[in-house]
Amino acid sequence: MKSVTVNVPRTPSMPPWANRLLRIDLSDMTIRVQESAPYIPEYLGARGLAARLAWEEYPAPVEPFAPANPLMVIPGALTGSRAPYAGRANICAFSPQASPYPWFSRSSIGKHFGGELKRAGYDGLVVTGAAERPVRILIEDDRVSILPADELWGQDTMDSLEALDSGEGGRVRSLVIGPAGERLSRIATIHTASSSAAGQGGYGGVMGSKKLKAISVAGTGHVPLAHPERVAALARALARLPRGLFYPRPDLAELNQQLAAEGNGRARCEPCTEGCVTPCWSCGRTFEGVPGAVYNRTWSGAWACVALNFTGTGPDDPPPWKERLDFRLSRRAAFEVNVLSNRYGLNQFDLLAMVLWLIACQKAGLISAINGRAMDWNSPEFWAHFLHTIAYRTDALGRQDLGDALAEGGWAAAHRLHLGEDLADRVYAGWGQCGHWDGHHAANPLSFPYWLVSALQWLADTRDPFDSGHGYILASWGRFDLFDAQTDEQRAAARQRLRALGQRAYGDSQAMDPYSGYKAKAYPAFYHTVRAVILDCVPVDDFVFPLIYDDAAPDGFRVLRNVEGIGDVEGPAVEHQLFTAGTGLDWSPEEFDRAAQRVCTLERALQVRHWGRDRELDEMVLPYFERAEFEANPLLGERYGLDRAQFAPVLDEFYALHGWDAERGWPTRERLSHLGLADVYVPMIAGAAEAQSRRG
Repeated sequence: MKSVTVNVPRTPSMPPWANRLLRIDLSDMTIRVQESAPYIPEYLGARGLAARLAWEEYPAPVEPFAPANPLMVIPGALTGSRAPYAGRANICAFSPQASPYPWFSRSSIGKHFGGELKRAGYDGLVVTGAAERPVRILIEDDRVSILPADELWGQDTMDSLEALDSGEGGRVRSLVIGPAGERLSRIATIHTASSSAAGQGGYGGVMGSKKLKAISVAGTGHVPLAHPERVAALARALARLPRGLFYPRPDLAELNQQLAAEGNGRARCEPCTEGCVTPCWSCGRTFEGVPGAVYNRTWSGAWACVALNFTGTGPDDPPPWKERLDFRLSRRAAFEVNVLSNRYGLNQFDLLAMVLWLIACQKAGLISAINGRAMDWNSPEFWAHFLHTIAYRTDALGRQDLGDALAEGGWAAAHRLHLGEDLADRVYAGWGQCGHWDGHHAANPLSFPYWLVSALQWLADTRDPFDSGHGYILASWGRFDLFDAQTDEQRAAARQRLRALGQRAYGDSQAMDPYSGYKAKAYPAFYHTVRAVILDCVPVDDFVFPLIYDDAAPDGFRVLRNVEGIGDVEGPAVEHQLFTAGTGLDWSPEEFDRAAQRVCTLERALQVRHWGRDRELDEMVLPYFERAEFEANPLLGERYGLDRAQFAPVLDEFYALHGWDAERGWPTRERLSHLGLADVYVPMIAGAAEAQSRRG
């Protein structure tokens, strides 16, 4: 194919927004720009901008692998600037992984690509159509090219990134797919670094369906801030926070001594995204020169988040964990599994859930081999065979067997094969995605009544709601002080602290009380669902924000003290402070929150119009929560499952807080009008009627 290069025009900018959206159609090889001014600042950026574009351009849904499916890569308002944590971008499209319908959904990606796209002068990129042969996109400020990518097709993600970096003289940041994306796996990821990926959603398969191997960008501009001194002062205050509540930075000298003794390379800690001022060991662990357990070579790369569970269980882990994660790999072997899955471009969340389901099936006598190879989860060689089979849809000998089904994701495979469907339903909470911070999955240290908030968040989302889930979990982290208390006096003090924090953060002391049951759970779920929009659209890090919990404060509430030029700032107000300082908008906290609610409600309206989504569909996730929780609240002494009768009024309240009617869960005309979305109501209702007639 011939290359296509266009010099696109500039538009009057409105810092920190560039006022340009780059539009590329791979079917007719056209490149153009449009102004983003009609959507900014009302829709903030990132998923807000994506939702409005989807609403205007897609009155009906499209199939995920159809050329019309828009692959949107959209940074946040402050992405690419000197604002703290402002490196992330959202990737949005109709999701191949989603079920029962391919919702228009999202994933988030870190490192430097989003910032580079903004510095090149774009508020977002929208790719439609499909090329006949493999292509890549190269963005160099105003110069945009569609180039052949035959030489990259077939390479894994890391080799592709290295080839692009070398070929473009080390000046580009790139998004790439691996073999899984090329073969349209519904759990294929998009990568921009060794473990920085758009994981959930299957968007690597969307790129593969377009024959789009890579997107590279080199931006030489900068993203100006309205009040850089205020932003810098907030960044310095944030840098003084503890570095990683979940996983504090370890003693790297001691760890590297252990690794040297094992012959397992070296480790370092680095931020998972541009602008991070508090790098943590959960997302920032990077290893170099680790010998393979299967392949005769050394591996380097990041090892973070869910992939840490590839080691399986240890001798000191409690029985419930051993029952679910019933395997054990050495550090060397687990790191190799992590690297291979990243190189193939596979969703590690789904892989772990898939393994839990397959282990359960194996124990039930339903399956014993994959493509003729006995299932041995303690064997690194079997893991390598397993991953290759999924990524390529066949094993090394070309046998398809289970590979083609597993490439669809664990939940879809179980139901396609009619293999242990009930066992898969215990791992996959809903929408085709596995449980996460919901109290019913093997890697979730969450118990009743805290997972009631997670149930509401799952019920209203299109995917695993980890960004909203982390917020409440971080806020309620002080429950462990109560669980670990040894005396009645210690328990009383810890409980009172949780109640005080619940009152201050959510306006109700029962919001974090471990004895509160179903009371005061609707508002925290609503609050963090809206805050998740803010996290994506500013953007900031969901492992840090919103800043609510402080283990050193008497009432557990976070306050940034004596911020230069600003004074004291309550933790939950920091995002508003960053946004207004960066944009120069004189928005009140209420106006800022209203913009986030606008995005959240428009996303809901899109689901209603496309599929007639309603309360009945929402409640599809409830059977997962009706099962007994994974671990009991130690203060209550028994394992709980969700009680629908007690949950129903909580759901009513949750809908009411959003401005959705209780019967159907649809945004009301009044709420849409209040949010500046009066034009949405009539087409939403008309589309819902048509969608529900299709559903019967």
